[in-house]
Amino acid sequence: MKEQNDEKESLNTVPHSTGTNIPSITILDHACDCHHHIYDPLRFPYSPEDKRGQPSSTVQDYRKLQTRLGMTRNVIITPSAYGTDNRCTLDALLQMGSNSRAVVVVDQGITKAELSCMHDIGVRGIRFNISTGAPKDFALIQSLAERIADFGWHIQFWMNADDTVEMSKLLNKLACPIVFDHLGGIPLSVGARHPAFKIMNSLMEQGKAWVKLSGVYHLSLEGPPYYTDTLPLATAFIETAPERVIWGSDWPHPSMYSAGKPMPNDANLLDLLAEQASNQEMFYKILVDNPARLYDF
Repeated sequence: MKEQNDEKESLNTVPHSTGTNIPSITILDHACDCHHHIYDPLRFPYSPEDKRGQPSSTVQDYRKLQTRLGMTRNVIITPSAYGTDNRCTLDALLQMGSNSRAVVVVDQGITKAELSCMHDIGVRGIRFNISTGAPKDFALIQSLAERIADFGWHIQFWMNADDTVEMSKLLNKLACPIVFDHLGGIPLSVGARHPAFKIMNSLMEQGKAWVKLSGVYHLSLEGPPYYTDTLPLATAFIETAPERVIWGSDWPHPSMYSAGKPMPNDANLLDLLAEQASNQEMFYKILVDNPARLYDF
């Protein structure tokens, strides 16, 4: 019996994730993790400007997380460590096949032919990492939005709530859909009372935006293992725009590594989503239906 337990625990051990338990809720067919990264510095060196030295987190490592969580679809996000070098993300996308999509980071020099090639292998959006130092270049954002609109792509923003307020006029006139990372970076001390919540909700209700229930540890003051103080904000988004909410693990949790904090338990993060969603129908929308529409599965 001990050997069987040891074997089971070994199978559920995932790099950059604590615990070995599986989610306590039933994971649905075609459930999608809409936000994770791949780091492969031996094959694809980091940008010289990035000094954090994130550890290797390969496709093989992520497959272990998929097995533990019981999820089959995923979206790879180019992390800030790579700047605008998307080779690692595109290589991972080719490895993972038709159940995978990707969001990349580009600059003004990207060509239509390059966008078309990326679209053909599964890229469906571009990202601005404003919270990690990307400039709030309104002209660049608007220009790229126009260029990717023909492909049906979206722009994903990782920024704090005050940035959303500052950029509200621009966000309302972008030619493509918008995805807000990590609950829009809204501080829990203010929650749904923050002006950014109203801006995001308006865009979501108009069918122009989506929000990711991801990276809850960015906002939580309670901390691990459950981050339950994020429930009111997440629930507020779900209740007001259930068709525009998606979920992501944010594995391998790079901000936790950089800050020297304990890694989350990803199974617990999925169980937290079950509390946020309140019922099975809503859970299905967030994990299956909504990602299928946004990422063209």
